[in-house]
Amino acid sequence: MAIKNYNYFNKFAAQMSLCKKAAQQLMDMLENYVDVSTKAKEIHDTEHEADILLHEIMSELNRSFMTPIDREDIVSLVNELDDITDSIEEAAILFDVLSISQVRQEALEMAKLILAGCETLYDAIAEFSHFKNSKILNELIIKVNQAEEDGDRRYRSVIKAMYQNEKEPVELMKWKEIFDAMEAVLDDCEDVADLLDGLVIKNN
Repeated sequence: MAIKNYNYFNKFAAQMSLCKKAAQQLMDMLENYVDVSTKAKEIHDTEHEADILLHEIMSELNRSFMTPIDREDIVSLVNELDDITDSIEEAAILFDVLSISQVRQEALEMAKLILAGCETLYDAIAEFSHFKNSKILNELIIKVNQAEEDGDRRYRSVIKAMYQNEKEPVELMKWKEIFDAMEAVLDDCEDVADLLDGLVIKNN
């Protein structure tokens, strides 16, 4: 039986809160680079919590007769939100499995952009329930897109510099994989922002 008064918008915000938590954990891990395996495991635990929430939302959706937006749009949104925590976990685990001994400054800068993007996207998701009258949702969506553009520029810059200056092929390979994973998080944030933008247009 469907849960009476199940609030999908609150659940979207709860999902995005876990994305923001994972981004903060990644930032904390890189700023205080000790006990990396333990910290990566904590990010995995957050990702697992997000998976449980995703399963809950999908189960409720299967029982619900009425939904605030189209069912297929809810499926798209919750899956794309889940992609963010998946991508953050993937980036975090690489620091552990690739035995990275010291964090590059560029990785810290990318982590800051990821956190800023997730914080802004959380504000956008929280505002989504008011999409018909919101004065700020469009501005928040634009800010998320700007964070992705900033990340893309930094990604291209650091990859170019590594190919020019890195003398150790193994180090180049490791860091290329890490920066690919970090840039993918920002891409996932942009995907959610673009989906929100489309949903506002569709439902107004």
